[in-house]
Amino acid sequence: MASKRQLSRQEKLALIKERSKPWDMVVVGGGITGAGVALMASRAGHDVMLLEKQDYAWGTSSRSSKMVHGGLRYLSQGEFRLARESVRERERLMKEAPGLIEPMSYLFPFRKNQFPNRRAFSVLLNIYGCFARKRDHKYLDRDQTIAALPGLNEPGLLGSAQYTDALTDDSRLVLRVLADARRSGAITLNYAAVKMVHIQGEGLKCLEILDQETSEVFTISAKTVINATGVWADGLREQMGHSKRIRPLRGSHIVVPSWRMPVHQCLTYLHPQDERGVFIYPWLGRTVIGTTDLDHSVNPDLEAAISAEEVSYLLDGANHNFPGAKLSEEDVISTWSGVRPIVGKKGVNPKELHPSKAKRDHVVWDDAGTITVTGGKLTTFRVMAEQVMETCAPYLEGKNTAQAGDYVFEPPQNFAVSGAGTNLPDTELKRLQGCYGADLLTFISAMSPIGLSAVGGTNCLWAELEWAVMHEEVVHLDDLLLRRTRIGLVLEKGGAAFADELEARLRDKLGWSMDKWRDEWWRYRQIWRDHYSLPSTRAPQVQEIVHEVTAG
Repeated sequence: MASKRQLSRQEKLALIKERSKPWDMVVVGGGITGAGVALMASRAGHDVMLLEKQDYAWGTSSRSSKMVHGGLRYLSQGEFRLARESVRERERLMKEAPGLIEPMSYLFPFRKNQFPNRRAFSVLLNIYGCFARKRDHKYLDRDQTIAALPGLNEPGLLGSAQYTDALTDDSRLVLRVLADARRSGAITLNYAAVKMVHIQGEGLKCLEILDQETSEVFTISAKTVINATGVWADGLREQMGHSKRIRPLRGSHIVVPSWRMPVHQCLTYLHPQDERGVFIYPWLGRTVIGTTDLDHSVNPDLEAAISAEEVSYLLDGANHNFPGAKLSEEDVISTWSGVRPIVGKKGVNPKELHPSKAKRDHVVWDDAGTITVTGGKLTTFRVMAEQVMETCAPYLEGKNTAQAGDYVFEPPQNFAVSGAGTNLPDTELKRLQGCYGADLLTFISAMSPIGLSAVGGTNCLWAELEWAVMHEEVVHLDDLLLRRTRIGLVLEKGGAAFADELEARLRDKLGWSMDKWRDEWWRYRQIWRDHYSLPSTRAPQVQEIVHEVTAG
């Protein structure tokens, strides 16, 4: 069943302001955790509103390593429960959302005098397979490893272990969950910041909301408030007298052309500088190298950005493994940096541990109906939402929450026949089904012949951009180019070469004047240059933008 007509932002604001009845639940935070909670709560019949102060998936949930995995390193750290939980959620998501969460082969090379060796790694993989209830790993000898990853550094190479995890487009995952939440009755609103939460009589909470687009402030009330704001979780909790518990850690990635480092599966290796695990993997027709793991001391309200040291670290590791590639900064198409919330024990300084040793467990705290959920992994968002629902139960009597979290997505249907006439291959239809779920048939029927073409050497169709501006709450151009689609990450200079074509195809659909379009384009270019490009190119490019705007 396709979703009902999407309310406009103005219609949503009017509905919210006119409402006098308290909401059963207000979810604060539009990343994967908040989206998961909104979906489970609305599916259980609760009256739910989700508020996000920036754009959906603006924070960590569009800047992860895109991996839906159990995390072998958690096993090596003794985190058996977290690894088991993650592996089983990975299996669930691959079955429920094929095309959006896809299996990918990983290779871990064994080298002389390096730990873990084949025997130790085999123990981890056997446990991993037991958690997944299947055996999908094997040993490759030296020649097989070189054939699987041509150009791999050969001296000291003994062979490798090949195993399976999964890859996704993290922001599309968030958007699919939000679409299903709205289909179940939830109201979602981006660019709406929760500034304060006050306790009213009879346990109700009064929330002070700032509309970021108009600077208007209004209030709403709710029986429960879910603080699903990730690295920002301490902000609301400090209002209730709690001390800080979140340690923000930054992870950064670089994107290079696939022809410069062609990999068809993921290489996972220990970086020669510090023996941290790093990945090199294919994503959306490009090659991604990441991630770093550093304390992030910058104001989290500012978009994270890669540092020069991180760029060097990632390039050095890649060139160490593929010495013939000789990658340099000139090869980098784009970068991205995300900030993960790591939760420390009460009264203990979380920075006492090295970032790579910090635990990735999630927590759920209940402060009289203001419930904080933070930490955790992209893979385990359903488990986190389920625990939030259990914690909310005493405040939401008379609602059945028992089955709401048993699944994320309805079982997929076979839509291949429905794509007849589009000339799209089955693999592309599978990807679109993963991205749009129950909206796929409506998406296909709305396609224009010209919408079937891809944007400049990417796998993104013009029809996806058109759908996003009409149905996915695009407020700013960066919402469209960095999160609804990822063309800002996979095209040179953020897709600047397509500026005129983007304007011709999309401006009228957005309802923007030419002046508005120009303003949004300069905004997008500055965001891209400050936060998605190399540090060495930022300052002069920002000055160029200022000059262009002034001259124009």
